[in-house]
Amino acid sequence: MEAPENILPQRASRPHFAPAALALLLTCRAAVAQDAAPPSAADGRPTTRPATSSAAGVVAFQPGVRIEWTNRRVLVDARVVLRAGPLEFFACVAPNRAHESVLLLDASATHVYMALGLIGLTPGHPPRWDEVTGRMLPADGECVDVRVEWTDVAGVARAAAAFEWLREIEYGRAPLPRPWLFCGSVVGRDGRLAADASGAGIALVDFGDSLLTLSRGHADRNADLWAEAHTPAIPPLDTRVVVVLSAARPMALRMRLDVLGELWVNDCCTTPADAADLMLLNRRMGETLPQRIDCASPLRSDEAALRARLAGLGVPAEALRVEAQR
Repeated sequence: MEAPENILPQRASRPHFAPAALALLLTCRAAVAQDAAPPSAADGRPTTRPATSSAAGVVAFQPGVRIEWTNRRVLVDARVVLRAGPLEFFACVAPNRAHESVLLLDASATHVYMALGLIGLTPGHPPRWDEVTGRMLPADGECVDVRVEWTDVAGVARAAAAFEWLREIEYGRAPLPRPWLFCGSVVGRDGRLAADASGAGIALVDFGDSLLTLSRGHADRNADLWAEAHTPAIPPLDTRVVVVLSAARPMALRMRLDVLGELWVNDCCTTPADAADLMLLNRRMGETLPQRIDCASPLRSDEAALRARLAGLGVPAEALRVEAQR
């Protein structure tokens, strides 16, 4: 699958759902409306064990999935299955994807989908081909922060953002972190998510049935994979971890255009396409202030070229403020 050139535009309306997907989401939302308290055996919703911490508002929801109602987070049990090599997933939901994913979730995609709906997140759709326009439509959905918590061999509690476990293959450096999109996979005729069969969980490249994916498209050909496991940061194989999913918040971005016309984000040299993706994600998450870009280039043509490139990638003019530093 070729990575689309365009960047996900700012969403102007709520995503369109297939009837089965909408029914699944409405079932989750109806459960919340019926009873604002966390699910329990008494109200008929499935539980696997007593609440792990009633004081913190954490309750079991389905096998391998807990909901932390106090902070609106979904906690998913998982284990480390890969520590080196190129990746297609950060986390998969079936063993058939374990050779290309850092984590294997101890939960079904359907149950994670339902739990995300219960904490108020709305799914969109994975990347898909539009027969009418003859082009790939980028993924859509609400932004989700992904973190990992575990206990190391010394018994010390550890936590890391998902991107800390990744490296860019081309540059051998840490990628700029960003949220995933709750694209929601695809619901089959049997009412189950396609991700449960394919294993497509938290994807790093474009799949038409992933549960969560990145907003910027990446090809899934082996030769074009962009991310690899950052071995020193990942605990040993079979380490039990908890994947923490929650609604993402706008990112703090420091942007500057240097004297050579190169664009930097948070002290990392990057492309206008990557910067545009980050800016549009922030607007999706409710950021209304324009993004400041400090311009150290003495050439006005560099500033004009940057503005034009960002506009072509879907960033509206009012979303950025370029400040010249002569």
